[in-house]
Amino acid sequence: MTCYACNYELKPGTTTYFVDLKSCMVIVKNVPCLKCDKCGEVFYSDEVAERLDDIIKQVRSLVTEIAVIEYTDNKAA
Repeated sequence: MTCYACNYELKPGTTTYFVDLKSCMVIVKNVPCLKCDKCGEVFYSDEVAERLDDIIKQVRSLVTEIAVIEYTDNKAA
């Protein structure tokens, strides 16, 4: 697969995902992705994007300013 931004080859890797919910900053570590070595663009599979959405929904209910979460494939986590 090639990068949509620069047409360079994408390679499997992991990244850290940041979301500012205004009341809380969420940091999800070790998220699987495809990365472009040339421009640094990051792409997520549909499954990973859905899991990130699930994680964010769970964190919204917590009363905290910063949440640092380790990415897992387990939806029960």
